[in-house]
Amino acid sequence: MTDQLVGFALFWGVWMVVPLIIDGATAFAYLYAAVRVGIKRIPLGRRGPLKNFPLISIIVPAYNGADVLPVCLKAIREQTYPGSSIEVLVVDNQSTDDTRAVIAREQEEPFEGSINLISLPYKGKAGALNAGIHHSRGDLIINVDADTALANDALTEMARAFEDDDKLAAATGAVEVLPPDIDPMTGEKREVHPLRNAMAQAEFVEYFQGFRIGRQYQSQTDSLFTLAGAFSAFRRDVMLRTFMYDQRTVSEDTDLTFYIALRFPEMHVKAVVDSVVYVHPTESLRALYSQRVRWQRGQIEVAAMYPELERHPFRVRGISVAKSLLVDHTLAFPRVVWTFLLPFMFLLGYPIEVVMTATLGLYLIYVGVEAIYYIVALWVAEGEARSRMKSLWWIPAFMPLYRWTTFWFRFSGFLSALKEPKQWQARDPLSESYDSLRRTAVVAVTFLTESFMPKLAAIIGGVVRFR
Repeated sequence: MTDQLVGFALFWGVWMVVPLIIDGATAFAYLYAAVRVGIKRIPLGRRGPLKNFPLISIIVPAYNGADVLPVCLKAIREQTYPGSSIEVLVVDNQSTDDTRAVIAREQEEPFEGSINLISLPYKGKAGALNAGIHHSRGDLIINVDADTALANDALTEMARAFEDDDKLAAATGAVEVLPPDIDPMTGEKREVHPLRNAMAQAEFVEYFQGFRIGRQYQSQTDSLFTLAGAFSAFRRDVMLRTFMYDQRTVSEDTDLTFYIALRFPEMHVKAVVDSVVYVHPTESLRALYSQRVRWQRGQIEVAAMYPELERHPFRVRGISVAKSLLVDHTLAFPRVVWTFLLPFMFLLGYPIEVVMTATLGLYLIYVGVEAIYYIVALWVAEGEARSRMKSLWWIPAFMPLYRWTTFWFRFSGFLSALKEPKQWQARDPLSESYDSLRRTAVVAVTFLTESFMPKLAAIIGGVVRFR
């Protein structure tokens, strides 16, 4: 009996404790980083005025952005940073909607700075960013996506970070997801399906934890993995000494981050979490799939291009490709195993009560880990973000399902990096399956009409004539 209990504890204990060790250790590391930053952090209201206001060039790549550009440009015009020290370069790369007409109307709005249009004869975000950089004049170069909106003090806080630290080469702002029930154009409330709301709120919590906590930890250990494509800033002299944005991967922002880390070892890259940009929640599960596949594929592609960063996986400081892949892939593998192992246990003869108990226990472990993340996020949140976080007291119970879903999407990105050609926009599995079935049907019909049926007709015809 004792041997059976030991065997039971070892078998189930290992599988159920491993997730706690992996995700729990990360959660406590983030807690340590948050406490450390919180002790030194000066509240926004107590910070003195900026001493200098360097010219900031904001690059806004736009493709069919007529519906979102007014919100983006309005947020730029309403910055606390002096408008006279802001130049905006909207780079249109072959839009087929009214993007250029919208920009023309926005140029007529009162603004001390300048809003300029650059039209390109080709598509591609990397090319649009590079064109804007070449036309820019600012001491700080900032890229902002067209479907985002900067917080009123975002440029002020970003400029402050560069003023306070002359060794700062580049920085990413904090990306915060807006509530799903707010219309992006009018700001009015709208009805949202409960499941759609839960997914959007989980995305908000995920981003908040990732930027306000995770990237704070990475900043302290000089291991920031990616300068967010939605909102990042660069010293001009640093940017012009890089290859800028390259299309050799689907994750040009991670590629540039790694290059800066190697090219400028005497400087550093960090997250400026008080400089916030707002984004709308991903509009559908298909769009979420496309996004996560691209992110994961980009990570694999960039990791393969920088063998210099294949450092020891347990090294704390500096970018370590091995550590990132170990955490994101190898140590996350139990989630894949459990997906198939639990139903298989029942088929092997385990009582349904045991299988259900194990499933519940595993779920509760993940809920406990998410509760730690949630407490840390609530502790560092301020203002509206804190109020919103308080209202999401239920989110730790939903996050395990959300992360399980996004993990499978990421796993698909890993597989696509092995077998598919590079493409920036990934497609959802339903569309891919539909296209595969359609191609199969076309091949089958072609075979029947052009090969099999003529041969069959010839055989039958020959038999009839023979008779």
